[in-house]
Amino acid sequence: MLCLNGVNNLINYISIIFGCLSLILITWWFHYRKHMLLTNRLKKSDEALLTEPGLKIESVFQAPPGSVIYPYIIVNEDTTRVPEEI
Repeated sequence: MLCLNGVNNLINYISIIFGCLSLILITWWFHYRKHMLLTNRLKKSDEALLTEPGLKIESVFQAPPGSVIYPYIIVNEDTTRVPEEI
């Protein structure tokens, strides 16, 4: 009886460890899968992403490939005008 009690405890500990590792693996897999699907949709320029209820979109830029977007630069007539030579 004493020997079976130790085996049962060992089986319980192994089951708990296996269950915890399985939950971590499943959570990681869903996170990885969601990001891979999002990356693929961005590569395909899926316009449905703009109205997707589960995604938060702050702003959308339309620029040709290779363009660089600089944040916090104010573009107005004074900053784009070439200085006149006197």
